[in-house]
Amino acid sequence: MDNPIKRYLEDVIAAEKSFETQLRGFAKEASGSQAARLFEQHAEETKTQYGLLTSRLEALGGSASGIKSFLAHLFNSAPKIAQVGHAEEERTTQDLIMAFAVENAEVAMYEALFVAAEMAGDSQTAVLARRIQAQEQETADKVWNVIATAATEAFEAVRASDAEESRSVVCRYVEDAEAAERNFEDALDGFAKAGEQGDTQSLFQMMSRKARTQHERLERRLESIGGTRSAAKSALAHLLAFTPLSAQLGHDPAEKNTQHLMVVYAAAAAEMAMYEALQAVAVAANDIETATLARQLQAEEKEDHVLAWAQLPKSARASSQAVLSNA
Repeated sequence: MDNPIKRYLEDVIAAEKSFETQLRGFAKEASGSQAARLFEQHAEETKTQYGLLTSRLEALGGSASGIKSFLAHLFNSAPKIAQVGHAEEERTTQDLIMAFAVENAEVAMYEALFVAAEMAGDSQTAVLARRIQAQEQETADKVWNVIATAATEAFEAVRASDAEESRSVVCRYVEDAEAAERNFEDALDGFAKAGEQGDTQSLFQMMSRKARTQHERLERRLESIGGTRSAAKSALAHLLAFTPLSAQLGHDPAEKNTQHLMVVYAAAAAEMAMYEALQAVAVAANDIETATLARQLQAEEKEDHVLAWAQLPKSARASSQAVLSNA
């Protein structure tokens, strides 16, 4: 009987390799900054992590697969989409938002690996999963701590070079947020209709309804500051539009809800980071009403983030039990 933990490890290794490449690209774009050093440092840490994971996989008689996991596909899409619709000065902020999302995706990924390994009686893999998960959470915290500063610095750089253009920065962030929430609503609605875990699917449906109210409030705010709903997708909108398909790649149908929870956990984190940046630029632009809305919406995304995390271990246990039973 084949050990299903080998496939879990293959998925994680593929994701880590993709993330290393992404981080090195972000480091080059943010050259010389605090963010650049953070990206480069974690790229080296990520390289060490997938080395340890590869050793564990080989010890179980497996080898790294050339097939990309769904998170690897997701990570590969992020460097390009992080630049959609933003001025060059804002690039580092967008990269930080994407990095925070990916770090959270990895925290969730290692939670699922830990649960699967524990259920399979593989204590060595479980310990390794917890060890790397802690490192990912630590890096996520570091990324979070520089988002607001990067967003403010980017806004000030735009204002210094073109005062007229700086007036559109807040509007652009609100457009991005509204587009992201619309796509998140659609993704969540699709997730609610898929899988075999009723409580998880009910959670997605509740979140979808919440996302609808969020993009409606953002659209009203956008109109009040002279903007209009954009037909173009923001970076996060591109990411969220991609997730329903990518979450199915290479996985047993029984794992569908767990994969969706990983995506939702990461997407909620991305939106928390997006609202952190929006709040920072709104304050810099003296737009207190938009800053207040950003804080309100960020608190709501934090609720979703917490709810998804609370559901993840239970879902992972159910998925793992089904996979192990079929192995």
